[in-house]
Amino acid sequence: MIDYLFVYGTLRKRYDLKLKDRVKNGWKYVGQGKVGAVLYDIGSYPGAVKDRSGREVVGDVFSVHDPANVFRVLDKYEGKEFERKKGKVRMRNGEAVNAWIYWYVPDPAGKRPVPNKDYLNYLKNKSIH
Repeated sequence: MIDYLFVYGTLRKRYDLKLKDRVKNGWKYVGQGKVGAVLYDIGSYPGAVKDRSGREVVGDVFSVHDPANVFRVLDKYEGKEFERKKGKVRMRNGEAVNAWIYWYVPDPAGKRPVPNKDYLNYLKNKSIH
């Protein structure tokens, strides 16, 4: 069975992060997807918190072919603020996959919600202002 991973922040395909070189042979980009969540600006990265009110977060889905290495590296990178759990991700083509997602654990009170559901678009607009 294939493991899938949904990422919405600094691990996204179009985000330049050196750490991804350490896992590049262990995962493969599958496409864009979205989950029911609210995205918060935590500082230099975002945090997603599950939400059932209809709000969504857009991200990238990867198939993971070397889960031992990929999750060892990424779990360490994400740290104690994030918990990796499986969740339903709706792909752009309408399909649903059960993917690992790093959910933000601390209470987001006082953190700024990201106004749109795509962190990369948010960053572009944030750097303009």
